[in-house]
Amino acid sequence: MNKRVASRRPKTVQSVAQEIQPARLKQMRSRSRSLQEEIHVLECAIVAAPHAMRRQRMATKDVLPAPEPMYVKKALRSPQRIPLHLRKAAKRRRLALLLEFGIVVTSLIAALGWMKQWFGWTI
Repeated sequence: MNKRVASRRPKTVQSVAQEIQPARLKQMRSRSRSLQEEIHVLECAIVAAPHAMRRQRMATKDVLPAPEPMYVKKALRSPQRIPLHLRKAAKRRRLALLLEFGIVVTSLIAALGWMKQWFGWTI
């Protein structure tokens, strides 16, 4: 059985226009016209933007910004991730301080026990 194979040749503009119903064609033309008008309005706004910014800047040239409240404390730097080698160094420092604190407390307790033994102190 032979089947009809679709043509690989693209359709021409005329054949597409003939296939579209007149109401749909009228709707597409009006939509196209409204889009062209919207594009024109946006292009005008883009062209006018630098002039409007310059005019605004000139109008507010002599105006000082609002004073910052004194009670608001600003962060000195933004929060950032601390690199791994700095985190490890800080951890080592904390452990060293903890070990030093333990040694000092133990030596104080030992000294107190020695004095109690030799001088007969009662606590």
